[in-house]
Amino acid sequence: MNRGFRQSQSTLHTWSGLLLGWVLFIIFIAGTAAYWREPLNRWMRPETPRVERPLEALAGAQRFLERKVPDAKTWFVTIAGTDGPGTYVFWVPQPDPKAKERRRRRDTFALIGADGAPVARETRGGDFFYRFHFDLHYMPVIWARWLVGVAAMMMLVAILTGIVTHKKIFKDFFTLRREKGQRSWLDGHNATAVLGLPFHLMITYTGLVTLATMLMPWATVANYADSTTLFPASEAVARTGRPAPLVDLAALVRDGEHQLGGPVGFIEVAEPGDVAARVTMTRASKATLATYGARVTYDGVTGRLLWRSPPPNGAITTYGAMIGLHAGRFGDLTMRWLYFLCGLGGTVMVASGLVLWTVKRREKLADPLRPPFGFRVVERLNIAVIAGFPLGCTGFFLANRLLPLATPDRAEREITVLFVTWGIATLAALALRPVRGWTVLLGATAIGLVAVVACDLLVLRPGLVQWIAASDWLMATVDAVLLVLAIGFTWTARRVARHRPRVRKPRAIHTPAEAARLPEPVAAE
Repeated sequence: MNRGFRQSQSTLHTWSGLLLGWVLFIIFIAGTAAYWREPLNRWMRPETPRVERPLEALAGAQRFLERKVPDAKTWFVTIAGTDGPGTYVFWVPQPDPKAKERRRRRDTFALIGADGAPVARETRGGDFFYRFHFDLHYMPVIWARWLVGVAAMMMLVAILTGIVTHKKIFKDFFTLRREKGQRSWLDGHNATAVLGLPFHLMITYTGLVTLATMLMPWATVANYADSTTLFPASEAVARTGRPAPLVDLAALVRDGEHQLGGPVGFIEVAEPGDVAARVTMTRASKATLATYGARVTYDGVTGRLLWRSPPPNGAITTYGAMIGLHAGRFGDLTMRWLYFLCGLGGTVMVASGLVLWTVKRREKLADPLRPPFGFRVVERLNIAVIAGFPLGCTGFFLANRLLPLATPDRAEREITVLFVTWGIATLAALALRPVRGWTVLLGATAIGLVAVVACDLLVLRPGLVQWIAASDWLMATVDAVLLVLAIGFTWTARRVARHRPRVRKPRAIHTPAEAARLPEPVAAE
């Protein structure tokens, strides 16, 4: 292959990975955590009992909604899974032209536990990581998704140019040189990149597909008149004002499973408590690779089947399958672990690439001990993101355990603790010498993770001891993973603290006048 072309791809690989590398790093961390979204939702609500019978939890959710908002415009109910904290319910009130105050999310949302009672502990749980990895936070959603979309495109470019650039990439995968400075970082970067290469390509491309209708809307606009053509729905109904009891949703789900050929994942009830009520059930996304499942609509009073969604066309099937591949909901526990480990590998790949940039540039500096201002900023921002964001996540978990349950806006305060902790970590990274900054932040993250596990072991009731005694391995596994991560951060902090880089003398730099006065070299005889 032409050397000039390979060099151009190397330059493109370097800068496409660097320019949005910090955004990609936090996207990878949040997306990797999101593969345990439901277990984290339950782990961050430790008082909630295990869901043994999802239909009983659904019955409790229906009773709650009938008491709380019997005359709402629409109910939305997510069927509880055995690894989640309960049944999620959301409702849309009847339109009120006089109401000027904007409702907050918690005013129209509730989580109903397996016992049929609302869960007291307010938290975003794993849902925060799921939303954060494509919506970010504290910025308009549309801007965030454009930023994430551009970052994903740069990631795809970095992967493809990396394959072209490293002509011995698979050979280098089996090479790991320790204590070799730049070579060690390059070997680690290559190993994590090649080991999960199919996953990295798949997750990046499918991530772009999930945003395709926003990034490239023209094909949809040109070929489909409106959204109902793409996503058919039953006819909307209007409230009549004649009250009528709603059908038993738990009993209706059994027929819905028969009609859909799989478990029901989502229920929408239009105009509950009215003779015009309609119940629409959607097949669970975990039952099939394609995200957009089949739907059926029933009469909300008699339970009579009224409508069935037509088979999706090829475009929708492909689009849904791409989203399903990205989210990984279709897989079992083994598949979830595989996604999680590959996500960790991708996180290490991005982090090692960012560090490798500074290592390579430092060795090329005229005086490595006195780098220019721009280099120092990039080096310290690497520390702030790679070591600081995990510390912020640790603060998020600690806040979940330590904030009183009655704290106002408790869920938002947990998120605030995350960003405040991350901000303090950034200030520390900017103020401390690089080696000291890495050591302090990585060590603080390890201590924080151990503190979270200690809370679950010594303070929380029910806690780690009770989970193990009850064979609630899902909850205990979250603590085990946090402890393994703490060990990893401790090991990394110690290695950084003990590292002694080779000190190279500054290269002599002469002005043209000084160079002219230098003696001519003497040729060897």
